[in-house]
Amino acid sequence: MAKNLQTTNDSSVAFSLWKQATRQEIHAIAAPFTPERGINSGSTGVPPVNESRSTPFRFLGATSAFTFVEIVVALAIGAAVIMVSIMAFGAISDTSRRQSDVRLSSVAVNFYNTQNTLIAVSEAPSYAATAMAESLREQLRGDVSGASAVVCLPRNLANTPALRATNIALPPGIDPRTLVTPQDFATQLIDKTQVVHTIFGTNSATNLSIYILNYSGDSASVNVPAIYETDFVKLTNETPGIYATVRRYQGAKMTAYYHVFYSAQDVALATPNATNSYYPRSVFFQRDGYGPARYQEAENRPFYFVWWPDPSRSKLVSSYAYTNITSTNSPRYEDHSMAGATSLFFVIPAFP
Repeated sequence: MAKNLQTTNDSSVAFSLWKQATRQEIHAIAAPFTPERGINSGSTGVPPVNESRSTPFRFLGATSAFTFVEIVVALAIGAAVIMVSIMAFGAISDTSRRQSDVRLSSVAVNFYNTQNTLIAVSEAPSYAATAMAESLREQLRGDVSGASAVVCLPRNLANTPALRATNIALPPGIDPRTLVTPQDFATQLIDKTQVVHTIFGTNSATNLSIYILNYSGDSASVNVPAIYETDFVKLTNETPGIYATVRRYQGAKMTAYYHVFYSAQDVALATPNATNSYYPRSVFFQRDGYGPARYQEAENRPFYFVWWPDPSRSKLVSSYAYTNITSTNSPRYEDHSMAGATSLFFVIPAFP
């Protein structure tokens, strides 16, 4: 009996102490909080609620609030993003509005198979034309990767539809593996197919044709899956400047192109080693024992340097401060002025 009574007294004392401690904690939490008083020593460590002070904004479930400095920084970042977006949109809109109507006379029929000689073209720099040029570059890479041979032929005049064939007949007794230079291809294949090649030339040519050749399965012909043509037209009429175009053909059908107009620019298109010159279109580095000695750099792996006009640049010619090379023995004698002229530069193997 005494033991049970002692247990009851101990429980009563413990309950009384718990109630007293609970009252102190409730009093500490509900008591007004001031910086001078600080947090009551009997509190749970949570700052008391002061009904007279405004509660900061909080997300649901958040354990902390945004400060005024954080809100200001966030607003400043948002304003900067909006400003940059407006400037970018303005730049794109401005370049899209810079267009010219250029009159190409009869070459428009040759280029685009159209009777309309008045062509609408974007002025450089043009982001739209640059996107088209990048797409055409990817097509060229794909065509080259699947080709058996690539031939770059400089042209003095516009190409003719007769030279945009999908197959070129091989003359009797001609092994295509012996055609190791562009000149061999022009004289042996094009001449023998009764099409004159006087439009082609190795010196002072303003235009370029790239023939993609492949195995045809027929010993009497060579397959031509694609032809790329680069042409420049110097205009002196009501819209003076340089019109540049690059096109891809499958036979007589044009499948892709890009063009750009360099307004009011007078550029030497066929003058090597000149200050204000965009020349050449391509350079062929030949095997040992073929062609000029300065171009015998390829040993047994001949290749081409090829340049396309760059629509992202405002000027056709290079603004790079290069050192003029006067030695005719240097392989850079003719093409060093192309340094910095375009980002559309290719190294193409003659036999991929």
